[in-house]
Amino acid sequence: MAGSYPGRPLAGRGPAWKAGGMVTAPFLVREATESDLPALARLGARLARMHHRFDPRRFFVVPGMEKGYAWWLGKERKNRKAVVLAAVKPGRGAKETVVGYAYGRIEPRDWNSLRERCGVGIDLMVEPRARRAGVGTALVEALGTALARRGAPRVVIQVASGNPDAQAVFARLGFRPTMVEMTRELSASGYRRGARRPRTRAAPPRPPPGAGRASR
Repeated sequence: MAGSYPGRPLAGRGPAWKAGGMVTAPFLVREATESDLPALARLGARLARMHHRFDPRRFFVVPGMEKGYAWWLGKERKNRKAVVLAAVKPGRGAKETVVGYAYGRIEPRDWNSLRERCGVGIDLMVEPRARRAGVGTALVEALGTALARRGAPRVVIQVASGNPDAQAVFARLGFRPTMVEMTRELSASGYRRGARRPRTRAAPPRPPPGAGRASR
């Protein structure tokens, strides 16, 4: 990636966070490495399933999502317009534990949404045990810095309506509401007679650009 390399710290060290009542080592936000991908994939799949619980008709899940996320995020690590970050807790020796990740990319002007060229924050997820310790804030700030270095004048995100906690966090970080997505289900009779109904794929997905979600 331009101006940086995998493993380079982007947000410095954050404050110590508590797990099981014990204060552990501070966390570090850096660019994701190949060895981070399994942990990032698990977080991505957890994020997708959380949204499916919010509204199972709007958000789909399929078996093997971890495999799809690992493939896609690994591919995006090599994309100069994309940013994949990992928040890690240092352990003994060189061992680290991934406690969160963020993913975004530069997107061109979009006439459908009247969105100018900008950075799009696609995924943000923090391990539950590591929340309320500044991990999500550090990831958001590091993602914004990395996208700005790639020429983004602003960052645009989408947040599930069923996740008010995440909305409050993003509002505190300076994000303002700009669009509201609304969904209406169509009855089965709404399909044109003779038309083929869409099929649900069972194969592991390969998440497309801009199909992400954000959470704390």
